[in-house]
Amino acid sequence: TGVSHTTSIDSFLSKQVIEDPLQVERIKFAFETENGLIALMHHSNHVDSSRCYQCVKFLVTLAQKCPTAKDYFKENSHHWSWAVQWLQKKMSEHYWAPQSNVSNETSTAKTFQRTISAQVCVTVLRDSV
Repeated sequence: TGVSHTTSIDSFLSKQVIEDPLQVERIKFAFETENGLIALMHHSNHVDSSRCYQCVKFLVTLAQKCPTAKDYFKENSHHWSWAVQWLQKKMSEHYWAPQSNVSNETSTAKTFQRTISAQVCVTVLRDSV
């Protein structure tokens, strides 16, 4: 299911970066609605830290690929700034032994793994808040 999950994320990302008059509304809907990514992050940060990380990683990837999203996230950092602290805490809780076969993006485990990608993610987030 890792491949289909990655395909779904890529498809969702490709829709968010479309530059048209509805782009900001799509981004807002994807993050702020009752079933949006922020709600999913809040729900999963204690029970499925890997899923929460996937949401954080998506946010970072979208901000890196889409200037409109990056501006939106900066203007609305109060919605997701807690995720920066959450990820920093997770990074400090986990021993780091870089392994090329460990990934929070494709793992079916519900636990967060400290990876190089997660380290990059937390650095980008810190710089964005």
